[in-house]
Amino acid sequence: MQACRGRDAQHIRVYAEYLEAVGATAAEEMDYYAVSIVGPRNRGDRMVGRLPLVP
Repeated sequence: MQACRGRDAQHIRVYAEYLEAVGATAAEEMDYYAVSIVGPRNRGDRMVGRLPLVP
């Protein structure tokens, strides 16, 4: 499997293949498009000000 470039990872449908592609990619070559906030909803809402999800 090749390294992930740009939005390639968004097209991978099998999680094991995604992990393999990401593992083959140097951190400097990764493009980040999102941030996840995990935890109790009230704390997450406080941090983001109840921003709506992007459609």
